[in-house]
Amino acid sequence: MVYQRDGMTAVAPATDGRFTWGNGVVSMAFATAADEPVRLVGVTGRGMAASGESGAADEIDAVGAAQRDPRPIVEVHAANTGSNDNRLALIATVAGARLRFVEAWESRSADGSVEPYRLYITQYAPYNRLRPAGRPMGDVDSPVVDCSDADTDSDAAVRDRHTDGEAVLRDTDGGLVVTSVFEAYPGLSAVRTYTMVHSAQPFPIEAVSSLNLTLPMDAGKATVDASLLYWGDSAWAVENDWHCAPLRSTAVRDRNQTINPGESSSRFALSSASTWSTGVHQPAGIVEAVSQADAEPSFSVMWQIEHNGAWEWEVGENDPGLHVTAFGPEYQDHHWETALGEGNDFTSVPVSFALAAGDWQQAVAEMTLQRRALRRAKAAELGRESAFTHTQGLVVYNDYMNTLFGDPRLDKELPLIEGAAKTGADVFCIDAGWYDSTEGGWWDMVGEWEPSTNRFGDFGLAGLAQTIRDHGMGLGLWLEPEVIGVKSPLAHTLPDEAFFTRHGVRVCDSGRYLLDFRSAAARDHVSRTVDRLIDEFGAVFFKFDYNTVPGTGTDRDAESVGGGLLAHCRAYLDWLDDLRRRHPDVMIENCGSGAMRADYAQLSRLDLQSTSDQCDPLIYAAIAAGAGLTILPEQQGNWGYAQQEMDDETAVLTLAAGVLGRLYLSGFINRMDESRLGLVRDAVALHRRVLDEQQRLVPWWPAGLPAFDGDWLVSGLLAAPNERRDAADDIASYLTVWRRGGEPFVDIALPQGRVVRQIFPNPERPEHAPDAAPWTVERLDAHVVRIHASDIARPSARIFAVMPKYPKYCAI
Repeated sequence: MVYQRDGMTAVAPATDGRFTWGNGVVSMAFATAADEPVRLVGVTGRGMAASGESGAADEIDAVGAAQRDPRPIVEVHAANTGSNDNRLALIATVAGARLRFVEAWESRSADGSVEPYRLYITQYAPYNRLRPAGRPMGDVDSPVVDCSDADTDSDAAVRDRHTDGEAVLRDTDGGLVVTSVFEAYPGLSAVRTYTMVHSAQPFPIEAVSSLNLTLPMDAGKATVDASLLYWGDSAWAVENDWHCAPLRSTAVRDRNQTINPGESSSRFALSSASTWSTGVHQPAGIVEAVSQADAEPSFSVMWQIEHNGAWEWEVGENDPGLHVTAFGPEYQDHHWETALGEGNDFTSVPVSFALAAGDWQQAVAEMTLQRRALRRAKAAELGRESAFTHTQGLVVYNDYMNTLFGDPRLDKELPLIEGAAKTGADVFCIDAGWYDSTEGGWWDMVGEWEPSTNRFGDFGLAGLAQTIRDHGMGLGLWLEPEVIGVKSPLAHTLPDEAFFTRHGVRVCDSGRYLLDFRSAAARDHVSRTVDRLIDEFGAVFFKFDYNTVPGTGTDRDAESVGGGLLAHCRAYLDWLDDLRRRHPDVMIENCGSGAMRADYAQLSRLDLQSTSDQCDPLIYAAIAAGAGLTILPEQQGNWGYAQQEMDDETAVLTLAAGVLGRLYLSGFINRMDESRLGLVRDAVALHRRVLDEQQRLVPWWPAGLPAFDGDWLVSGLLAAPNERRDAADDIASYLTVWRRGGEPFVDIALPQGRVVRQIFPNPERPEHAPDAAPWTVERLDAHVVRIHASDIARPSARIFAVMPKYPKYCAI
């Protein structure tokens, strides 16, 4: 029976309890049973198998063979039920195992809509399946006991009501209601998922999974022993350091499950403890599932946690198989908990996963498309589609990196403004210090954000802003909106409830207090500040920095410190949404001491992401080369800080980092002669060409995963996997190649018949870099080209176009 509710259609399992759902590219097969929770028994993505429509039991064939030992689709760790296995606190939960299928509903977006397809799967566990025998639910001293013999009449009654067509769950004695939400945008091989939890009675929970993905190892004929794991590390000035290792060489050890059957407690797990969401590790990872028979990748899956606070993800071994489980904050690592009941429901943070046939780069390509879809959908939600499109093509000059370093003054800014205008920049951003009237107190006195009274002479900030506009650029300002310096007057005028507090005192870090965005006083202060800077000075760009972190959270008006942190993080996102609605044309960069919080909770809302504070162009090359795994190309704010005193090769290497991403200009452009200025102009012109094409391109690493300390680094852009094959053949690809040492050449796998030509520095304008001679390219065979550096005495870089078929160029 098919029935509808609020524009949605019920998805009824077939007689064997299975049903499938998807968007025509990705397909997921679920299994329901009277004595088990809902499990994911199969999933496919682009190139893996033909996807079918939802609702028919035999469509498990569309996702290959059912996976053995599939995990439940959700885990719920409750304080008084815990885990079925004391070695697996987060992925073998009692409450998760006691859930039973109630109903599933789906909605489908119209053609051309930015709305995704959605699937809602609701499960239920009555309290008699969760309550330890003879003890009330609220008794925290109750031991965890086996409830397998508990009366399940309530479960059956709920399911009977569902099959009779009732859309509303009615629980008789109360119970745990869990709804898993899956979202898939049309044409994409990716799914976004989160979990909603409800209880009519008090029920203390300490972890709720957003993603509990069983990988289709059996369908892909892949094994744990042959498969690979990719993860990213991060630290200040050394961001985007990605690694690859066989799963068996990580913590996912082989314990011989024939002799030692059951779930393995060996797992690879990473987490973030506070608001630097990418400050230690990336909230993303990749599994490349490899067939042991031919050692070829069968499929790859990538995931990302879209949260600006604490998170945890893990990869573990089933018996047999693999799972990927992802959380926002949880009690074990983040001191998060909440008590359901009395109207206190909970929704977990969203997580996206993308999968496709082939190696890890296919999963990255699909995640790139997912990130773009998230941005487009958020722009539509906030009513700023036209502004979103406009800001995608703007070039920003910022006076900070390797230039003024937070010491802006009138005599320094005026020549930089003139120089930036000569490069064709659209925005001139005055970085840190524009508000400092105390000669160096700008760190612990921040908060009022009033312009300096002694840095800009008679011009004042208003006059400097007008000068920027007179040169054809918009004004940008650095701002750290979430902090108040301990010496700021606002530290004494804002109430304590506007700040993070623990143990009855304000949380202080590095001479700053952290604003708590749950507080109306905190939000009003920051809103007034931004509005004033826009109204009074005409700011069209903000660099939102974030250099101070509040630790585990706040205990003010919170069930737990982790709960206070989560509520603050969500309140900050709500504030950003409100800001974007009120000022849709203003461009905002996300920065956190470089890229310490480059997460897609924020990047779905913001325009640009600083990729690092790294001042050394040789190290920056590695950061830029790996940035595509973490950040969309069009959001990668890679600094290009060329200087007059640099030799030609160094200047080229410095600028090359940003051209295929988002070139973020800096440097003393005013000191440049015509030759060096011409080189910068060439970089900007090429960058604008790439920006026009970027939406059809995805990151590409034809020489493999870039090693952070490697001699040669290669990264680029090529046609996206959702482009029609005939259209993709006419799309140019691009490569940036850096040589930092070692051999004088590098071999790169490229398609046969393509034309490979250097485009930066432009060989047709040798006067712009006379000491940077063109590199040479030779084809070794049908699949490999060799690129030779022209100068092996110094580090160097070049950018190449890989053209499909242009008769006026000779194919290599």
